[in-house]
Amino acid sequence: MATVSQNIYLTKKEKLKCSKCHSPILAGEAFVGETEQSRGTCFSCSDFVGYPLLPPGNAALTRRSKKHSALCGVLLTWNQRRKRFARKGQYVEAAAIEKAKIECAADQKIRDEKNAKAAIVREKQDKIYIENFAIAIREIYPSCPVKREYAIAQHACEKHSGRVGRTANAKIFDKQMIDLAVEAHIRHMETNYDAQFGKGKRKKEIRSDVKFDIKRVMMQWRQLPTLDLFE
Repeated sequence: MATVSQNIYLTKKEKLKCSKCHSPILAGEAFVGETEQSRGTCFSCSDFVGYPLLPPGNAALTRRSKKHSALCGVLLTWNQRRKRFARKGQYVEAAAIEKAKIECAADQKIRDEKNAKAAIVREKQDKIYIENFAIAIREIYPSCPVKREYAIAQHACEKHSGRVGRTANAKIFDKQMIDLAVEAHIRHMETNYDAQFGKGKRKKEIRSDVKFDIKRVMMQWRQLPTLDLFE
């Protein structure tokens, strides 16, 4: 029988109500529902009472424990920086976790070898992507200082950074994403943006102060380099 999966939100809403006991569910408390906007229950009225929480971090254990459990409650919490819910573990049957641990221990060596090979492939692919991102920067900003495009690409495309270079549009070298990466670099490296913090100004005000300087540098970098005919 297939596992029945259910979302459990550590809600960001100020107040929800359980559809069974009608008790209020305050912000930060567990709400069991298909979405945070749909009807649902508090955790105490759900079928997950008594289920242990399996934290994230072990993909094989997560996958296998879900397979062996009749119910799976996916715990989600709001990520303010990324403006979306992020997975924080899952509630599954204790017996399912134990069975999954036995299976994982049995083929740990094989999985470690596969993961090591996959990591090498991903590393090569990531280097190629950063190089291509740098080439795309140079094409749009031909007067960018020598080798600066690589520094911009490496920073924007850093793994797990959440920066613009890791977005889906950046991976197809969308011009807007490249512009954002260059703009961020210029803000920190070509203006006094960082030096203005701690002087009583708000971030929004500081950004406004350096906006003109950023646009000026971006326009300079977009121009085709001039050739010195007397060299």
